[in-house]
Amino acid sequence: MSRSTGDAIPINTYERSDAPSHVQVSRPAVVPFPVIGQPVRQEQSFVASAISSSDEPWYSRSPKAFTVSGIDVHVSPLLIIYVAFVIAMGSFDGLYHFGLSLFYCVVLFGTVLVHELGHCWATRNVGGVVSHILLWPLGGLAYINLDASSAKGDLWVAAAGPLTHIPMGLVWLLLSAITSGFVKDLAWEALWINVYLFAFNLLIPAYPMDASRILTSTLAICGVSVSAASIVVIGLSMIMSTALLVYGFWLVQLLPVFVGGYTMAETYKIYALRRAGQIHQHPSFAKYEQRSGASVGV
Repeated sequence: MSRSTGDAIPINTYERSDAPSHVQVSRPAVVPFPVIGQPVRQEQSFVASAISSSDEPWYSRSPKAFTVSGIDVHVSPLLIIYVAFVIAMGSFDGLYHFGLSLFYCVVLFGTVLVHELGHCWATRNVGGVVSHILLWPLGGLAYINLDASSAKGDLWVAAAGPLTHIPMGLVWLLLSAITSGFVKDLAWEALWINVYLFAFNLLIPAYPMDASRILTSTLAICGVSVSAASIVVIGLSMIMSTALLVYGFWLVQLLPVFVGGYTMAETYKIYALRRAGQIHQHPSFAKYEQRSGASVGV
């Protein structure tokens, strides 16, 4: 991979469905859709440097594991550690729970992969471009570019991921009804994984979860101004992020704490751009006027 010199800063112009994107700053066009890690010459802005101290988030630096439907899938080393930990904990309860933990992890991240593929397939359907998928301990990130998409197209892409849980859930429900023993237990676990992911992604509008992206696209379709829409998105996201943190600390559950902290940090990036008067540099609002027909209001 060639690297440019001088002030070249590697960035990623692909938005992530249900995940954050790097703050976009104005720059001369070098390539239309740079892949992750490919350097693009740009001017470093104060806001960009304040929000991100590195060129790529630490969780983005993961090796490619395999390819599905022409889409590269990267796997974070932290995911491998997490899976090993879950399986090891299950082994203390005997061979049965060891096997259940093993297949549970396979089903969980297989389900997450299908969810992300749903976003990617919908992206291609509306004329967008897909870079790759990243699997990590908090789920999955689909790196996509929707510059040519309308607000309705963005809405479809955001909703496509959660919608994949309906057919998957029905398959596991049927399997649980016609099997017994280990397979039945695994099918029930898989069914609840799909129910949980469907509800969580559609009912928790904490950026960058799917519900927040659906909300943003809906506000654009309704012609709400960028300023008002950003206030709604930031406000709801902060409320839900705080609720996740409180829930996690109250029940001593680490996952809600990590997710709540993650969504709060990503929401703060939107807030920082809005406060600096540069909300249009955020991928969720970069082409808001063109998609909504709304003016920049207060």
